[in-house]
Amino acid sequence: MDWWLAITILAAAAVAYAYREHTRHGRRLTALFASLADKYGGKVRPGSLLVFPQLRFEQDGGHYLVAAMANSGAHDGARGPFTFVDVELPSDSGQKIRVERRAVGRPADPRAPGTVPIEGLHAFEDVFRIRGDAPATVRFLEAPVREKLMASRLPRLEARVEGQKVSVHMDGIAASREELEELIDIASLLARN
Repeated sequence: MDWWLAITILAAAAVAYAYREHTRHGRRLTALFASLADKYGGKVRPGSLLVFPQLRFEQDGGHYLVAAMANSGAHDGARGPFTFVDVELPSDSGQKIRVERRAVGRPADPRAPGTVPIEGLHAFEDVFRIRGDAPATVRFLEAPVREKLMASRLPRLEARVEGQKVSVHMDGIAASREELEELIDIASLLARN
């Protein structure tokens, strides 16, 4: 019977730790979102026991959602906590593109399924994996977009454009206003493209 007590204590400790971390991240995000709400004219939706707070605002016809999640829910467990900006565009972009930062030390493989080689973008392709159809991808990856993505130091940066939605993700829970502003800037640039 002693093992039941040990399991109960361990489970209670794990729940207490998870709750403390969730609360700590939630308070920090609420403060960061409040300062950004003034800048963008948005509103902060408070978090709850299971959900982190959210920032919502409109800019250039797009509806922005800035939030974080403790886990992506992926079955393979590949993605833990992450912060994201989603933009709902006023019209369909006609594009389906995904750009993700490569793992350090992994060179580009032009034969990888779904990878679109883009002539003249070797340095970019060494850092980012590009998936999508070639004509839309070339337009999507014009110089300002490539420069912004290359200059970013956000961990495991990923950007997607799919029809009426732009999404920009980074690993981890954003710890600063600068990280959130960079995510918003990248999403805004992609939304205008």
